[in-house]
Amino acid sequence: MPLLRCPRGGDLKLKLSFLGGAGTVTGSRHLLTAGERRVLIDCGLFQGLKQLRLLNWQRPLVPPSSVDDVVLTHAHIDHIGYLPRFVREGFRGDVHCTRPTSLLAPVLLYDAAKLQEEDADYANRKGFSKHRPALPLFDSADVRRALRVIRPIPNADPVQLGAGVSVRLHDAGHVLGSAFAEVRVEKGGRETVVVFSGDLGQYNAPLHNDPAPLPPCDALVIESTYGDRLHDRSPLADRIRAPFRRTLARGGTILIPSFALARVQTVTAVLRELMDAGEIPRVPVHIDSPMAVEITGIYRRFAGTEYLE
Repeated sequence: MPLLRCPRGGDLKLKLSFLGGAGTVTGSRHLLTAGERRVLIDCGLFQGLKQLRLLNWQRPLVPPSSVDDVVLTHAHIDHIGYLPRFVREGFRGDVHCTRPTSLLAPVLLYDAAKLQEEDADYANRKGFSKHRPALPLFDSADVRRALRVIRPIPNADPVQLGAGVSVRLHDAGHVLGSAFAEVRVEKGGRETVVVFSGDLGQYNAPLHNDPAPLPPCDALVIESTYGDRLHDRSPLADRIRAPFRRTLARGGTILIPSFALARVQTVTAVLRELMDAGEIPRVPVHIDSPMAVEITGIYRRFAGTEYLE
């Protein structure tokens, strides 16, 4: 557990613990301890390989009841998916996030609970689980309890969490409502600033704002899913125009597997622009995902606005 010291001296000492999202790119959970105050940045579910998923079933490394606040950077399950279990295990504080994230969270968390419940039911019917009975990691009732403690932040102003700790959310440009968290800790007239990146978006991306400028800080915690490669910076429309033309010209059907949050909305928006410009034929576009359709409705509410306002 690294110890962060205020560079301007004094007795202000912070402790930063990585409970997830370190050594892997899933299960984001970063705990900042400032004196008696504990703030958890993100509360993500471990996803992917079985050895990662099993981490969700282990006893939390820090008692949830000892955490005062949770700050969510965005609504992807690897950043919010453990929240229902965290509340079930004893967390009694508030969860802070942007307004769009507070609207997206129920959609994604109820879907995750449904999958957990279906997996447990299937294991019980087929009898392959060593547990009798097999139980979901969390269920819909746990989601309802978790949603009751979400407190959306209406704008980009600092929110006081207590004990000299405040948080301010800045647009991260990753998905609707995504933010990076600026946490300030003040004691005895001295201040330390720690910034948590969450997931950052690219510049000039359809539908999303550019990431806000990084504020001055003493420590920067960066998540780096794609740190070992370079993104293709050509516009999405340029990448899909030619193959779409070829396929539609021969009467073909295009199937696009896509994330329900952000990717579906981005692709459909670009397709609409290409059709309106006459660059590809007008053809029906079907979104075969009730969750993606619901998320698209939330996107419409915030299109063309500053997400944090």
